Amino acid sequence: MCHFDANEKWYRTARSRLRFELAGLALAKKAGMSPEEYAGFLWAQGASRWFGKPHALVSEYILKETEAFETLYPEVEFKLGKVEGDEARLTFTRGCLGGWGKERWRTAETLGLAKDEVCLYCREAFRIWADQLGLEAGTEPQQDGGCILTVKLTKEDKSRIPAAENTLF
Repeated sequence: MCHFDANEKWYRTARSRLRFELAGLALAKKAGMSPEEYAGFLWAQGASRWFGKPHALVSEYILKETEAFETLYPEVEFKLGKVEGDEARLTFTRGCLGGWGKERWRTAETLGLAKDEVCLYCREAFRIWADQLGLEAGTEPQQDGGCILTVKLTKEDKSRIPAAENTLF
């Protein structure tokens, strides 16, 4: 009889997805692209379709991203910070979208990538993805190994802050 552990299989799938994405970055690097150029190539389209509309409120965007993180990165832990009308913060507390586990950067290293290259790619991917929805976003690695994702309305678009959405959390 075959033993089926859905969680174990999902964790393996998540690791395979990470390896696939980082392998693409490694291949792009070998072809002479920077991490930022590859992020632009990969993430420049599709955000509006994913989101279901052309513009997003900060709170809508961060909550949809947290759902995606929980699904696609089951071993990564994060904490949603205060979400206000024009800004939200999320802190990755254990692992990040570029690696997790005891040897967090091992997958990247085996593909010839440095942590800094993965972080540059991640920051630019969020910037490009959020820009399609009228938002500014970016990641900032921390000295303690955590990483902060900040999402804001663009400076030109503060008019989209609903009066009732002063503070979500």
